[in-house]
Amino acid sequence: MATNRDKLLKGVRFITFGFPFIFLGPIVLTMAGIPNYREGSYGWFALGILFMAIAAILCVKGLRTILAAFFDKN
Repeated sequence: MATNRDKLLKGVRFITFGFPFIFLGPIVLTMAGIPNYREGSYGWFALGILFMAIAAILCVKGLRTILAAFFDKN
């Protein structure tokens, strides 16, 4: 069984692009929740949630692509 190298690299690329968001999301979310940091910091809160959602989507898509590269019948 051969591995589809192009698909494998595409999956690694997705995970690589998602990796910074894994750290940025919780950092921004913590900044939004620090008491007395900024009154009404809903924008920071929303941005932190958005970063974490982007990280989850990119990493799951990357893992699915990598697994498809290993186990597809093509």
